[in-house]
Formats: sequence, structure tokens, C-alpha cells
Amino acid sequence: MNLNQLKYFLAIVKTGSFSNAADDMYISQSSMSKQIKALETELGVDLFKREHSKVYLTEIGSEFAKYAEQTVKQHNDMLLYLDEFATKKSNTIRFGSIPVVSSYGISGQIAEFTTHYPYTNVVIDLHENSQQEIMKELYDGIIDIALVRTDYMDDLDDVFDRILYKKDTFVLVCNKTHPLCNKAAVYPQDLIPYPISLLDTSSVVNPIVMQAFETHGIKKKAKCLTTRHKILMEILQNSHDITLLPLSLVDLSLFPYLCTVPLAEELTSDVAIIKLKKRRLNKITKDFWNYWQKNSLK
Repeated sequence: MNLNQLKYFLAIVKTGSFSNAADDMYISQSSMSKQIKALETELGVDLFKREHSKVYLTEIGSEFAKYAEQTVKQHNDMLLYLDEFATKKSNTIRFGSIPVVSSYGISGQIAEFTTHYPYTNVVIDLHENSQQEIMKELYDGIIDIALVRTDYMDDLDDVFDRILYKKDTFVLVCNKTHPLCNKAAVYPQDLIPYPISLLDTSSVVNPIVMQAFETHGIKKKAKCLTTRHKILMEILQNSHDITLLPLSLVDLSLFPYLCTVPLAEELTSDVAIIKLKKRRLNKITKDFWNYWQKNSLK
């Protein structure tokens, strides 16, 4: 028995399926199945009842889940303690962000913090990645704080501390030659005839937009998907596609052939800085967190 097997087991308990658990744990479904089978063989019991694509805990599986949760929690607590001990004098801030640093003025905020921070040798270990990867890094302790979209985080206030950084308002983005460009505002129904390109599902922007269409009974399929908003706007400069994006991501000075049109029905997305409630932070990261609390939206 090893810790990964316990984590895989608990992921299946949480998601209710091997495939969803495998996605969450970033391994193949076949590898996860082999690990769980090896665990059951070692224990000499069946932990799950398998029915088609769904799995259910057996009676002994329910009891085992209690011990597995305690074991994983104790392991995480140990790592957090050792991490605090090892880094209590560290001058490094480990900060992960979705790909919006340049658009949201994050670099300027960081520069202001380092300028006024009373100690020298401040190291900002900042990198951008997809929301899914950033959240995994936060859970795994690779980063201590993260800038993410919080729209679909149901357990947000139970698991995380958060500081709202920005409430983004969506706009229509299209080429200046597009028929919708001169409208004062557009309704979802106005967008039906036109092909749409979107950020892919690694961005929370995608389900926000798709759900907005579904709310109005509109079936809309993206013509093109991409991982970066600047690539998306480059596509729009050379086509008659449309897209919906948070206004903060749209820099018309870089894309002079594009225009933005307000949405008649407001669509928003919350961007926040978050940290795990139980994550111990070194002093400089605590000060960095407090700085954001004082300088961001309340």
C-alpha cells in the first residue's frame, strides 16, 4: 500500500467514477484501475461495487475511506509543517496565475510591493498556467497563492481564503467590418447567425460563455478553440468570427482592427487571489497576502 493508492482511492470516492478521478489525478484510467486493483488485492477486500460506468463503496470500503482520509491528512499536515520549518527564513513568494498577468496589471502590483517592502532580496517565483494546472499546483504545495477565476468553485469559502481582485464584465469582440460592430449592445439571440471562436475548456471563460447560451436555449458550437486570448484576437483580426471575452483581456491598441460591443445582459467573472486555509506561509508571503488585502477590491 502506498500514499498514491490512497489518493487515487479518495479521488474515486469524491468523483464517483474512475474516469473522472483519473482526470483529476492526471493519470490514465487504466493506470488508476491497476493501482486500485493492487490495493484491493493487498487488503483482500473489494472496496468498490462496479456497475457500468459508476462505482459505489462497499461496506468495508466506507470504513476504509475514513482511515484513508486520516492518513492522507496526516501526511499533508506533516509536509506543511516541514515546509514551514524549511522555509521560515525564505525570501521567496511562490505565486501561480492563470494567463492574465499582463492584462490585469499584476506585474505593476508586484513591483510596488517589492519597492516598499522593508527587506531586501525579495524573490517572486511567478508563473502562468491553465486554471486546472494552477489549482493542482496549489493543492500539491508547489505554489502558496494563486490568481484564478472562482466562478465554478463551489467549495471556495470552505477550503480557501480569497481576496477578490477584479469582477470582469464580458463584451462581444469582433472585426470592425463585422455587422455587429456598430450596435449599441447585443443580445444572445443576435449572435446566433455568426461563427464563434472561444478560449478552450482549460479556461473558465469557456463554460461561462457556453452556459450563457444554454440559459437562452441557444445551441452554439465553437468554430475554433485556443488556449490564449491574444491568439484568439489574432484570429478575429483576420476573420468574421466573433467571441465573448472579459473586457480586461481585450487590448485594442494591440489589435486595432477589432472592436468591442457591450452585452445587453450582463455577464461577469470573478478573479481572485486564493490560498488554502490550512497552508502555512513564510513571513514574506504573509506580508504579500496582507498587501493584496489592503490594495484590492473588497
